[in-house]
Amino acid sequence: MTDIHCHVLPFVDDGSDSFETSVSMLEEQIRQGVKNVILTPHYRQGFYFADDGEIRKCFDELLAKVKERGLNINLFLGREITVYDNLEKDVKEGRFISLANSRFVLLEFPYSTDTDIEEICYKIKLLGYVPVVAHVERYSYYRSVEKVKRLKECGAVIQVNSAPIVKASMASENKFVKKLLKGKLVDVVASDWHSTRTNCFQDAYQKVKSKYKDYADLIFDINPTHIINSGK
Repeated sequence: MTDIHCHVLPFVDDGSDSFETSVSMLEEQIRQGVKNVILTPHYRQGFYFADDGEIRKCFDELLAKVKERGLNINLFLGREITVYDNLEKDVKEGRFISLANSRFVLLEFPYSTDTDIEEICYKIKLLGYVPVVAHVERYSYYRSVEKVKRLKECGAVIQVNSAPIVKASMASENKFVKKLLKGKLVDVVASDWHSTRTNCFQDAYQKVKSKYKDYADLIFDINPTHIINSGK
């Protein structure tokens, strides 16, 4: 399986506080059945704004430690970009790290402030990039099957997190993700894993597979692997 959204890179956001933690997280990813991982540290103005040089340096150091440990996992780099006013200008100028050097870019939107996600995705598409909408189930104002259908029609990739697939305690998110899965509107499932959370990627895969076998393989493996391969 392939995970295109997780916070494993240390020191640069709220995902991991050390290389040792990061290596342990990658060992857990392997136990979860993950072979390919795109590390996507936050870019969130005012909170997480490590520059690309710092991100790449940290990534290279982690690669060396993974090789030293002999871990059988492929690492790629990206960023999760929380949208902001000058986003389109910065995307146009190439001032961000796309997913695995591809034309796909992972975008996070405000959780509760009503935002025109479709319009932003449309503008990103006009620049020649493919917007990947991170954890669409989290946006309380966007829990509409029709809205997600329109997003897909405008060329956006719909990503949901693995946790709400298996955690009934995440009631609103769980209910909406079920609707999206039933309608085959999810393009990619990712872990969005931080060291302080539980990795339930394998459990989510098995739950989807029990109802939609071929679809599970598509959204946990084939589609996310296509994103990586498109950047080669």
